[in-house]
Amino acid sequence: MALAEPLAANSPPGPPTDVELLLVDHIRSVCAKCDSVIQRGYDGIIRGSPTSDLVERHRRDLHWALRSDRLYHRLTSAEDFADRSLAELLEAKLRQLEEHWKYIYELSSDAESEHLKKLIQKVFPDESRA
Repeated sequence: MALAEPLAANSPPGPPTDVELLLVDHIRSVCAKCDSVIQRGYDGIIRGSPTSDLVERHRRDLHWALRSDRLYHRLTSAEDFADRSLAELLEAKLRQLEEHWKYIYELSSDAESEHLKKLIQKVFPDESRA
């Protein structure tokens, strides 16, 4: 068997092993850290007056949170991963992180900006355009 080749799930899941319990604890910790990265981005960058150092540190944290979440998402997507609710939580965190990245670090196109302006005008027709 090659080093990176996955093991087949030949036996039915039983009680979680020590390694599985360690993985579950670690995933819960990663999810909490992901929440922290998102909150810091919201407080310090979106609502705050960020310094270039803060933006760079947040970008790196968010980058590693995304990479870690993708790795754990792959692990929890295995059919023999028993904690489906944790797998679903991890998938939701991954979507949150990806949207957070897009919102802060990817510039929208002119077409997207125009579409958003029209949508805002449609939803809030009486709001000032200032």
